[in-house]
Amino acid sequence: MAGQPTVDAVQAKGYARLSPALRGRLADICTLAAAAASIVALFPSPRLEGVWLRLPVLLALLVLLPVTWVLFRRKAQSTSPVLRGGFAAGLAGLSLLAMALLHASGWSALAGLLSMAAVFTLRGSVSKALVRGRDLRTTERKALTVVFENIESLAAALVLVLLVWHFGLEAFRIPSGSMAPTLLGDPVTGDRVLVDKFTYTWRDPQRWEPVVFRYPLRRGEPYVKRCIGLPGEQVLIAQGDIYIKRNEGAEIELLAKPPRPREVLWLPYVTRLQDKTEWVKHFHRSGSAELVDGKIVLGDGGSATFPRGKGDEAGDAVDHDASFGATESPKEQFGNHIVGDLRIRAIADLADGKGVEIQLIRDADEYSLVLKAGSVELFHAEAGGSHTSKLAVEDLSGVEIGDSVDFAFSLADGELVVEIDGKRRTVQHVGTALLDQLRARDAEKRIRLDGPEAMRMAGDEPAGGRRGRIRLLPAGGKASVTVHGIDRDIYYIGRTLEEPQQRRELPMGVSLEGDHYFVLGDNSPGSADCRYWIRVTLFLEDGTQVTGSLDDPTQPELVSLLKKATEQADPYSAYHKLFRLAHFTAEERGDDREQADARTVQEAFDQFKAAARNHGRGAIDFWTEGGGYVRVSLKDINAIQVERHPYVQRELFVGRPFAVFLSPRGMKLID
Repeated sequence: MAGQPTVDAVQAKGYARLSPALRGRLADICTLAAAAASIVALFPSPRLEGVWLRLPVLLALLVLLPVTWVLFRRKAQSTSPVLRGGFAAGLAGLSLLAMALLHASGWSALAGLLSMAAVFTLRGSVSKALVRGRDLRTTERKALTVVFENIESLAAALVLVLLVWHFGLEAFRIPSGSMAPTLLGDPVTGDRVLVDKFTYTWRDPQRWEPVVFRYPLRRGEPYVKRCIGLPGEQVLIAQGDIYIKRNEGAEIELLAKPPRPREVLWLPYVTRLQDKTEWVKHFHRSGSAELVDGKIVLGDGGSATFPRGKGDEAGDAVDHDASFGATESPKEQFGNHIVGDLRIRAIADLADGKGVEIQLIRDADEYSLVLKAGSVELFHAEAGGSHTSKLAVEDLSGVEIGDSVDFAFSLADGELVVEIDGKRRTVQHVGTALLDQLRARDAEKRIRLDGPEAMRMAGDEPAGGRRGRIRLLPAGGKASVTVHGIDRDIYYIGRTLEEPQQRRELPMGVSLEGDHYFVLGDNSPGSADCRYWIRVTLFLEDGTQVTGSLDDPTQPELVSLLKKATEQADPYSAYHKLFRLAHFTAEERGDDREQADARTVQEAFDQFKAAARNHGRGAIDFWTEGGGYVRVSLKDINAIQVERHPYVQRELFVGRPFAVFLSPRGMKLID
């Protein structure tokens, strides 16, 4: 008939060549298998605590699987392509997310994989008319028609992705090495992290978890750090450790890491010791001590001490670059502080009457773990003293060991930990000398951790100086030890006062108000975190004030001029004068003049104006706290003010990073 569309038979391809009945059965099987795996995956607990996202993902899969099945298997001809395409895209996205949770639960990953298979089989199960293996299509079905038929599905999928991206999950690239080695940063090849934006809608950030937030002094910039201090607390960073006072009347505590963050934050010095090059490089030997077939063999009177020092002496462990060059932090920032919080993991051979003594030496304290066939003992001695006392540890009295024992012995955050055969056997709270001093002076709960008295105490060197080393000794004539690893804890640096002839480490104290959080990077020497943030305010002639950050990446033009602003024979530029003013008191800077702060600001401001004239600069782009910028005429600036900004407001938290993806290190969950 005239006007009647003709029908063509075109060759069916691939999956479409299967009969509709077979395609339907495959879709039913995949959907049922995905639903069953999702139900089973609900019950096993995740291996990583806090991976709460696993449960809502699985529940969403259980909702979307039957709905999508109905749309494609029962209502395919009567349902809008928008609805079908939207549900298929949503199910595919959840399937990918479930597969990313592999390390939390293998069942979750399996449920995601089967759900992804269900998506493809359901889309291909829509019945099509076939004549001898060929699709029947009208001749009016043009290429443009196919495009328009898919626009609705693509639009629905795009809307879904945008909604999830804005309210639920977002990906961020880490541009710097501030969280190395936990997360590696680079402007091009840095880790990409997937951020869960749901969590902080119903709970607050928790201590020790990684967090993503907007930089308070330029809110368009996302930062990732680790949450350390909570609202209402006083925080003190001193001698590599963190001390807190939860409220005005609380006791001062040495902040200890929970087991999971504790394991993540052990930074490796030595992996398994196997060749003699590593043995000679890392260990100081005395008496009968040698490496034989990967084992440290100690004869009577022999000893091996980590690390090796210069010449013929033992050295002390320092805050090395634990990323082994994977971060862009300058080398000179590492190796400047002695670290006494150490761990050794090894296997001791105790057959034939052998025994081994492992000493952890921090400052004036020496803690010894003595392993012999059938017994485990702990001792404490003060450096240079002849008195050694046995620590009464009930947890170790019943431990039975044989001729070979796999052990780990560590001292960190004031906790002495012994692990035998992979099981934690005891935790002794030994504290630190500074903790004892602070508590003794805080008998009436009045001392402030950010006050001058606590800062003076924290700034004093320990009696006898700093030490940090591990020593292996025979305990029974001979000892044989296979070292699997030696690690150090993070050495948290407070403040570093740069002077012409020296660098001095000083403690840092901060008091947090009702909605303020204190965050730090894991790469303490090279992290631009709360310790260094400075708010700068420019006062203009017309009374206007503009406020932003005083650091190189976010304020390049202002900082460049300030660094060029210097006078002959003056060791400090205007920038360094303002930096020192914001972070150090006049007493710490060695400035005994009256009104020292006001004079320092005026000197820096005058140098800044002179540098601008000398370089022909009339205006700069000033980046504000809000994330935008204003063009500021330099002649209109009336004054400069700087103050430190050591906190993140609660409203600026974006979410919790929970997975690394598209990384050279592969997909992994973040603990």
